[in-house]
This record gives sequence, structure tokens and C-alpha cells, in this order.
Amino acid sequence: MAPNTDIATRALIVTLKSPIVGKTTAEIAEKTGLPKRTINAIYARAIERGFEPNHLPLHIRDEWLEDAPRPGRPKKQTEELSNTVLAKVRQDQYGRKKTCADIAGELCRDS
Repeated sequence: MAPNTDIATRALIVTLKSPIVGKTTAEIAEKTGLPKRTINAIYARAIERGFEPNHLPLHIRDEWLEDAPRPGRPKKQTEELSNTVLAKVRQDQYGRKKTCADIAGELCRDS
């Protein structure tokens, strides 16, 4: 999917391409300015996720159109750790003068 297609555009594509409306991929590409390949990918992914194009009334859910989770390494820093670091910095007037090494050392001692 193109990175700049928002969920509303995807919903429009799925609606227009469904048999109820019956627009062709070329017509949708002309109206939206998206490549045909992107339109077909959006429609196919919606069907894979549970969209039923022949079911009346037509239902389109966000989970059928949302971005898939991105692969990658999970974050090491938790919300709790972020709050602890911010508390160390905001603690007093000297907190802002501490280096990263100072804060890391304090966190290691506190753990």
C-alpha cells in the first residue's frame, strides 16, 4: 500500500470497487490518482481481513483498512523508565545540568 493513503481513501477505494458500486480499477485510479496496483492491493487486503463485497448492507470496518503492524525491534524504553528519567531531570535545578552518564549511573544505583 502506498504510505500516503489514509483510511478514508482506502474506504473510498473499497466502496467504489465493490460489486454494489461496480467501478473498475482504472476508473478508481483516475478519480483518486493512485496507481492501479495500490488500489488492487488495498481491496485484496480488505477482503483478506474480512470484508465481504457481496454482503448487503455494505459494512466497512476500520480493522479491515488499517495499516499492518510494522516489523522491527521493540522499544527497550518503557513508559515507566521515561517517566523516571524525566523525574530525575526535573528534580531540582541541578537535574538539568546532569549528563546522560550521570542520569544513567543514578538509575543503575536505584535499580
